[in-house]
Amino acid sequence: MKFLLATVLALPSVLGDGIQFSRTIDTIADDSSLLLKIDSGCSSSDDHGSNDCSFAWGDEVSGSVDLSLGHDLGEGSTFSVNMKVDSIVPFAFSCPVCGANCTTTVPIVNQDVNFAMPPCPVSALDLSTPFDYALPADSPTKGVKVSAKGTLGVKDAAGDTVLSGDLTVTVQ
Repeated sequence: MKFLLATVLALPSVLGDGIQFSRTIDTIADDSSLLLKIDSGCSSSDDHGSNDCSFAWGDEVSGSVDLSLGHDLGEGSTFSVNMKVDSIVPFAFSCPVCGANCTTTVPIVNQDVNFAMPPCPVSALDLSTPFDYALPADSPTKGVKVSAKGTLGVKDAAGDTVLSGDLTVTVQ
């Protein structure tokens, strides 16, 4: 979860002039919950927190993520990203939730990303994590508009959905 949030918040530093995002949580396991609270910049909210958010370059984005995972995620649990950049370029990968490295290549810039996941199992937990992220003052792409739209998901080792949803991100 922290990786997905960091990815969403870090996109503006790579892609554009500001960031807008919206998300939908389609499924969450009965024994789990997720609440994203962003202090300002969002025009709506639902049972899972802040939504329909817009931030300008230089904005301070702060809030918290409250996560309750009701059961352990062991070896064989995965998270997946399946998005299209500008409705054309695929950005899709699946990684283990624990016990191995996650490796993918960011499209367009062809940058490899490889990081270690925590050891298995990821134990059931209740977690509240604050964040405070300053967006860069200027657009590194000088206002080129880029969008990404697709799905994110987490499955446990039995293949049951722990979390699934849609995400739309636009930077310009």
